[in-house]
Amino acid sequence: MRQKPDETDGGGSRPDPGQGDNAATLVPVQDALALDLPELLQRAQDYARKSKSDRTWKAYRSDLEHFSAWCLARGLEPVRAEPATLRLYLTDHAGKLAVSTLSRRLSAITEAHQAHGVPSPAASPEVQFTWAGIRRTHGKPPKGKEAAVMDVVAAMVAPLEDRLIDHRDRALLLLGFAAAFRRSELAALLVEEVADTPDGLRLAVARSKTDQEAEGEVLGVPYGSNPLTCPVRAWRKWLEVAGITDGPAFRAVNRHGHLSNEPLETGSIARMVKRRAQAAGLPPADFAAHSLRAGFATTAARRGVPEREIMRHGRWKTQAVMRGYIREGQLFLDNPAGKLGL
Repeated sequence: MRQKPDETDGGGSRPDPGQGDNAATLVPVQDALALDLPELLQRAQDYARKSKSDRTWKAYRSDLEHFSAWCLARGLEPVRAEPATLRLYLTDHAGKLAVSTLSRRLSAITEAHQAHGVPSPAASPEVQFTWAGIRRTHGKPPKGKEAAVMDVVAAMVAPLEDRLIDHRDRALLLLGFAAAFRRSELAALLVEEVADTPDGLRLAVARSKTDQEAEGEVLGVPYGSNPLTCPVRAWRKWLEVAGITDGPAFRAVNRHGHLSNEPLETGSIARMVKRRAQAAGLPPADFAAHSLRAGFATTAARRGVPEREIMRHGRWKTQAVMRGYIREGQLFLDNPAGKLGL
């Protein structure tokens, strides 16, 4: 019988493709995995943490601590909770806590159970029916802040003087308004993400609330017709007086006028808007950092800017969400009741 090409004469064995010059360096798969396992596990945990913002994780931890304490005080299991446990927890806090707070706690509890590889009790029909009843009974429309429309922003920047903090706040207010920035975007903005061009500022928004995969978006902020409210001039002046060339764009300034290297926190931005509203004679409780974004959408809509352009510039993904920002501002614009001859 003819010998097969891969057989050898004299009863010799077939060559092992795994042997050769590199044979001494090869190790069993299990041993190779064991060598890399600690580092891979740490990297996997880091990626998992980055699936949500630090602010969200902080809120979730607080929510889970509250749920665990409630369960343990009653001898109930919090980690692998029964649907009846979660149903009673929601019932106990219905009317005491805001529906939005309970909704976030449901999300935190669901995430915790998924992390342990067990079904979430929140998915059970008995919890879903109870939760629907709580929302119908205690749900309230969110009380939004006032939109800082163009006239409001102009009133906020009018009293600002020539101090370092005044230049920062002027640039922050005007750029926040013109770019429809969220406060998280203002806090994260880097100098190198802003390009000064002959037509205005070119902004590279690296990550936003609706762009958690960090694909990035680019938008332009043109010159304003009024030098006192021009975001481009305000930005240039802020960089000039602060001497900033890179790093965080908006930074803390202490009471002695010294500039920090750290970015301004989101809470500080909200307090600044309230402080500048009060200085302009406006109720500070009615305004927050989000007022700038809402003010952009409302002002643009009042001036006839097409919705698709408002959505594109403000990075809104749906018309429904975008319209929520401008509905209040358009209550009296082309209102049919004003055309009844009353």
